[in-house]
Amino acid sequence: MSIENMFGDLDKIDILAETKAGEVVMVLVCNGFIDGSPETQTALLDKMEGYLNHTQSEKFQKEYGGWPVILRVTLDSKPDEPILALLSKCPAWAESYGVKLEIEIGGKQVRIVES
Repeated sequence: MSIENMFGDLDKIDILAETKAGEVVMVLVCNGFIDGSPETQTALLDKMEGYLNHTQSEKFQKEYGGWPVILRVTLDSKPDEPILALLSKCPAWAESYGVKLEIEIGGKQVRIVES
């Protein structure tokens, strides 16, 4: 499966929504099985970085400055172990942007503990 099939356009936010609770949720949609190849890991990190950088943009700050922001990475099914290991290291990275990272696998929110 190609990177574009797994992650869509790496330069675009898949979904950005406001919740009734006053949060901004950005959803990064991962399609199909996500393999653990170095190329896939790099593409996932690049897409996540695009989302995180977007939260720092003037446009985003003007509209949502002060709102709690959630980056939700959604996966259809359990990915390769290297992807889980990579995601386990990302909450602190997201937090450095003031963003809470959430991971969903098969529609269920999961907590990945760094080993």
